[in-house]
Amino acid sequence: MKLLTANLLPSSGDILIDGLPLLKQEKLLKSVLGYLPQEFGLFEDLTVEEFLDYMTAIKCIKRKEAREEIDRVVSLTHLSDKKKSKIRTLSGGQKQRVGIAQALIGDPKLLIVDEPTVGLDPAERVSFRSLFAEAAKNKLIILSTHIIEDVQSTCDTLIVLDKGEIRFAGTPKELMAEKNTGSLESAYMALIEGRALA
Repeated sequence: MKLLTANLLPSSGDILIDGLPLLKQEKLLKSVLGYLPQEFGLFEDLTVEEFLDYMTAIKCIKRKEAREEIDRVVSLTHLSDKKKSKIRTLSGGQKQRVGIAQALIGDPKLLIVDEPTVGLDPAERVSFRSLFAEAAKNKLIILSTHIIEDVQSTCDTLIVLDKGEIRFAGTPKELMAEKNTGSLESAYMALIEGRALA
């Protein structure tokens, strides 16, 4: 994730955007990117609205448009009733929604999210899946997760990495067909363990 967002320089290999090295296209990347790292820092003494206002400034959104944008992402992430609440008073799931809200500011064409549902209760996880499925209608979302249910319910393309190597690239259905199982979790485990299912 850090390599894809230009927060870490590669020691080898290439990352290209429109055929050019990422570092030559960094400005373009940042203009279309929304990013939610697994561990992200929130300013706990700010309200949700104040934090999102700060993020609109970082993303160079004009003051007049910032109000509308904050209202839009707060509505999308079901935080309207928490807009004036200090971040430190929020639950873990609500803080995660603030993280998603800041990633959605500016309606980025590319959204990269790292383990967004880890530690959330089942209801919050379902809510996030719905949010990602809706957002994916008009943008590319790269979701890094080990939670199979998140993959099955939101992803139409799957890449399985194992120790830095691509073990599979295709649709979840193709992986299940390849491993002859109706369960994505069983197919994934068979792939990682290097075995075929009968």
